[in-house]
Amino acid sequence: MSGPSYVIRPALPSDAAGIAELLHGIGWFKAYENQTPAQNQQALQTLLDHAHAEPERSLLLIAEDAQQHIHGYCAVHWLPIAVLQGWEAYVSELFIAEAARSAGLGQQLLDAATQAARDKGCVRIWLVNNRERSSYVRGFYPQQGWSEQAEMARFVLPLRTTDPS
Repeated sequence: MSGPSYVIRPALPSDAAGIAELLHGIGWFKAYENQTPAQNQQALQTLLDHAHAEPERSLLLIAEDAQQHIHGYCAVHWLPIAVLQGWEAYVSELFIAEAARSAGLGQQLLDAATQAARDKGCVRIWLVNNRERSSYVRGFYPQQGWSEQAEMARFVLPLRTTDPS
């Protein structure tokens, strides 16, 4: 007996409610806890509308089941990098619903993002992973062939008075 099958596809503006539900269900993000489902959907709708209008900047991917329920989400962006004399891709988000973990969705979404980066001619692809997340602890990214850059440090400057994470 096999588990559910999933389709990986670009997110559409009509996926706003499903992505908002997924991110709220993960339970890590204050922005999703402090707003109503309608407010979360509207915020996502605005982002998806912009991303859909400017596909040369970003690719937002979802993993959905046969009933079109969203179980995974990934965002990848294209950045010009002068020191590499080319482009690189940055995976800013990769989230899988708790109930769908260990079904290969993270790998499928990451593979789709990597293939899109290759198709765009990117020199490399990178991401940031919180060391406290289970994906880091269980070594998910190294298992996919990614290597950690121990010599790098991530610095953040908040541009709003409240941090929505």
